[in-house]
Amino acid sequence: MANIPKLTSTSDSTPFDAATYVHQSAQLHQLSIPPEQMPGVVDNFERIHAIAQFVLDFPLPDTLEALPRFEP
Repeated sequence: MANIPKLTSTSDSTPFDAATYVHQSAQLHQLSIPPEQMPGVVDNFERIHAIAQFVLDFPLPDTLEALPRFEP
């Protein structure tokens, strides 16, 4: 199975490589991304990664309980 980098918090010492992530994910899912579309796909994953950092870096208390469903 392909070794796909995960979206991790900025405290991780390994930088996120969007091009590698897109390439390996496409192979894993047997997707054909046309070469002319690849730069846009990589750009979008770089944006996704940047946005995800806000969620991944948000501190949560250790006492927080994970629940199976959301109830407002």
